[in-house]
Amino acid sequence: MANLHFAAFGPETLALLIPITALLIPIVAILVRHQQKMAEIIHSSPKFDPGLNAQIDSLRREILELRQLVHQQTIDMDSLKSLTGGRNDVVRSEETRAPNG
Repeated sequence: MANLHFAAFGPETLALLIPITALLIPIVAILVRHQQKMAEIIHSSPKFDPGLNAQIDSLRREILELRQLVHQQTIDMDSLKSLTGGRNDVVRSEETRAPNG
């Protein structure tokens, strides 16, 4: 053990070290308990589901298909607009006649 000479500390220094030490003990205990709880949470969490990758890939493919569909419909609408000369009244009149016809 290290040679601790308490005689080297004056009464004022010891009076200061005792409360500091008394306050550090519960703080260290709280930190250790927190670390234990975090370790339990990390180790008890469910493992990564390998089937999840397949679901994510499937959703990505669906999003890609939807984007392509939206792009194609936008192109079709632009083509229709260019055929009608940019007149919206022709498109609107076709829309109003469709349910009746």
